[in-house]
Amino acid sequence: MVSSRGTWRSSQGSPRCLGAVSGFLLKLIRESAGLTQIQLAEQLGVDVASVQGWESGRRPLTALRAADLARLRSRLLRCGAQPSLLAMLADAIQADLIIAQAVQAGSQPITAHEHPLGAAVHQRPLTNLITWPLTGLAPDSLRDLVTARARRGPVPDQPTLTHDERTRFFDHLLVTADTKPQDDTALARRQAIYLLSFDPRADTADWLRTERRRTLHAAWRTEHVPSWVAIRDSASGLAQGGDRDPLRAFLRHGLTTEQLEQANLNYWAHWVGEIDDVQVDHKFIVHINPRDWDGTRLLRHLVNHLDPGCGYAELRIHAVWTLLLAHPALLSNNPDLRFSVASAVERLDADHKLSPEARRELSDMAYGVRLADQ
Repeated sequence: MVSSRGTWRSSQGSPRCLGAVSGFLLKLIRESAGLTQIQLAEQLGVDVASVQGWESGRRPLTALRAADLARLRSRLLRCGAQPSLLAMLADAIQADLIIAQAVQAGSQPITAHEHPLGAAVHQRPLTNLITWPLTGLAPDSLRDLVTARARRGPVPDQPTLTHDERTRFFDHLLVTADTKPQDDTALARRQAIYLLSFDPRADTADWLRTERRRTLHAAWRTEHVPSWVAIRDSASGLAQGGDRDPLRAFLRHGLTTEQLEQANLNYWAHWVGEIDDVQVDHKFIVHINPRDWDGTRLLRHLVNHLDPGCGYAELRIHAVWTLLLAHPALLSNNPDLRFSVASAVERLDADHKLSPEARRELSDMAYGVRLADQ
C-alpha cells in the first residue's frame, strides 16, 4: 500500500494475529513517549489510519520494509521513546511471525527446515512475548506500562487472539511436538512442547505428561546434547506438575561431570540473555566457559524466582549454587544481590518438600552471604 502522505508499505486485510504483539507494543511505546496517534502520524508523515492499523494489527509491522521499520524506530527514539522498549520491537515482530505461521498452518505440519520454531534457540524475552496474548501476563519490563494503561478505563491491556486463532495455534504446536524425535526436528519439537505447557486444554496436559515420561525412558543419554536437553526439560515439566522425582534423578545423574554442570549454567545463561548470541541449536552449551559471561543477570533472575512450592525450585537452587562457585565475586561485589540471595534462602525455609541436597546447597549459599558481608 502507498499512503497518501508517504511511501510506507504494508498489507491490508491480514489476520489480526499477524501483528497483535508488535502492534500492542508499538501502542505502549507511543503512549510512553507521550504521543497521540495523530502526533505520531505527523512525525512519520503518514495518515493516522496507518498508525491505527499498525497498533491494531490490521496492518502488521511484519509487512513493513526494513528501511521503514528502522525509520519508525528512529523517529520514536527522537520523540522520547525508551531505547529498551524499541529494542523489544524486533522480538515482538518475531513473536508475531511465529504465532501467525502456526495459526495459518493449524493442524497441518510445516517441514523441519522451514519451521519458525526450529530457526534458533529461544530466549526468555521472545518467549514471554509469544505467550503474552495466551496468558495475559506481560513481560517484566512492560508490566508498569500495562498497569498504567489499565487504570485509564476499559481499554485492552494485552495483545489478543481470537478463540479460533488460539485453538489453531495450539493445534499446530501439538502437530509439531508429536513428530518423530530426530536431530533435525529436535529444536522445533522442544520449543513446541514448552509452548504447549500454556495450553489450558486437559487433553494437551495429558499428552504432555505422557510425552515427558516417554522421553525420560527413551532418551537417557547425557553425552548427546539434544537428549540431555530433552531429559532436563521433561523432568522440569513433570516437577512443575507436582512429580519431583524425575528432576531429582536428573540432578543426581544428569549433572555428574564438570561439562554437564557447565551445560546447565550455559542453558540458563542463554535463556536470560547472559549469552546473547543467536544459537541455532543447543550444542553451544557444552563449549562456552561460564566464566566468560558475567553472571549478574542470571543470579538476579534465579533468586527472584526462587519461591516455596515451585516444582523445579531445586533446579534453580542448584543453578545458583553452581553459579556462585563459578563466579564467587558476585556476592562480594554486589550488596543488592547478597540481600536477594539471603531473602531467597529465608523464603525457601518454608518449603518442606525440598530434598536434603537442596537444603545443603541453601545452607552453603547462606554461608557465602555471611562471608561476603564480613
